[in-house]
Amino acid sequence: MQLHQLRALVAVADAGSISAAARALHLSQPALTRSLKQLEIEVGASLLRRTRQGVTLTECGQALLLHARLIASEVDDARQHVSQLAGNRSGQLAVASSAVPFTLIVPQAVAIMRRRFPDVYLRLHEAVYPPVLELFRQQMLDFALGPLPQSGLGEEYRCDPLFELDLVVAARRDHPQAHANSLRQLADWQWIITGPLHGPGAVHETAFRQAGFRPPLCAMHCEATGCALQILEQSDLLSFVPRRLAEQERDAGRLAIIDIREDIPSLQIALFLPARKILSPAGQALYSAIHSVSRGLYRG
Repeated sequence: MQLHQLRALVAVADAGSISAAARALHLSQPALTRSLKQLEIEVGASLLRRTRQGVTLTECGQALLLHARLIASEVDDARQHVSQLAGNRSGQLAVASSAVPFTLIVPQAVAIMRRRFPDVYLRLHEAVYPPVLELFRQQMLDFALGPLPQSGLGEEYRCDPLFELDLVVAARRDHPQAHANSLRQLADWQWIITGPLHGPGAVHETAFRQAGFRPPLCAMHCEATGCALQILEQSDLLSFVPRRLAEQERDAGRLAIIDIREDIPSLQIALFLPARKILSPAGQALYSAIHSVSRGLYRG
């Protein structure tokens, strides 16, 4: 089983056709087809299924694809790691972040990293747990930062806590309940849930039940926090929003923060990555920079 054969399988899975995969790998279609056929002979199973819509993977092909992505990714990581240690300042890095770190921490941390590795190609995803786990499974991320469930992610992932993120109730600045002081007064209004419905950031039901109130109707689910803030500004909807983002919107005259007396669950923001992942020097530099910027912003 050769590395170029495994890369061919990954390329076909990603592209959906032999011709597109060949273009991505800068190979002729016959050469790519030979690699795939040799791989099928090597493993003793059919890996591809040709349809009118293109090429799909068989059950055996899907199983091998998981290994192929991991092997190809680790080979690339090893080559990049050694190259950077030898003085090469280029390479690739992929990071995912939730909204608050993306806005307040990542830009400064990236600037610090790029002083040492100015030629690294950086791909940034706005994604949170649990969808971000799929990016890890596809070998598309080096590490991520954002809120995690209180139970953690288990032994499969390494987690490094950064800070606690406070949430507040936000509404448009002239909202009828802008001067409310209890969740009880807000229970009959419609709410937006931001982030994944079953992710750690969806504190809507927990907050109301802990306060002894019936959770209100959630009229909208918006995974993009920036979009949710704009909707709040133009409607009577309410939402739990990270304090720092809400304060920025309030200071700009777009939103109000409703000061309620009940406690709102906070979010634990952490860096996390697969336990077996070995970060390149550039990855280590960005990881450390995120720690440094976080300490500066969230002392105590």
